[in-house]
Amino acid sequence: MEILKIEFLKLRKKTRIWLGPILVFWLIMIAYPLTVELLQDRLQIGFFSVLWIAILISMMLATEDIFTEDYNDGSLEQTIIQESSFQVGIGLKVFVYWFLIGIPVSLLSFIFSFGTTQNFELSLPIFPLSLISSYIFLNIFVLGNSLSLNKGSVLGALVTMPIALPVLIVLGKGMTALQFDINFESFILLLLGSLSIIIVLIPIVVSYIIKAHLE
Repeated sequence: MEILKIEFLKLRKKTRIWLGPILVFWLIMIAYPLTVELLQDRLQIGFFSVLWIAILISMMLATEDIFTEDYNDGSLEQTIIQESSFQVGIGLKVFVYWFLIGIPVSLLSFIFSFGTTQNFELSLPIFPLSLISSYIFLNIFVLGNSLSLNKGSVLGALVTMPIALPVLIVLGKGMTALQFDINFESFILLLLGSLSIIIVLIPIVVSYIIKAHLE
């Protein structure tokens, strides 16, 4: 699709925007074992909590200026005028951000998990969990960014952060179920079900919010 190609090329040229969140995630995960000297032999105790929070922070940073440049130069308004399905364009934009940021972060999540736990069977499910959760977080913070389009990204993050907290709770419960081998698949299905609703609903809501900003 033409829209997908354009969004991909635009983001790929903005190295700071897509590389920055990945580097932040990498630095957080590198810093974790350096700050828990008393747990050097049991790093996995708090590792997964730090992992999910690191993914959340990375996705929040990724969406910080997702609409700002287009809003300031007027191209966002032109897009609304030219395209009948503005919400589809928003959904594709979020997908491109997830493809260039969410997938690398998910791969790093698996690598750091395996390096920390030395348990391949425990680390392997981290990859799909990271893929799904990063996509959910991206959509949530895109909503926040649209709400604070001309008011600063911090306000949007504060508004939408409570929405992200249930996802963190599900991830925590899912890891407990995985470690004790108790119906872990149900948590994957729960996250997938939530994502299937979010990727349809959020672009529609965001499109109306942005149109309200421009009117």
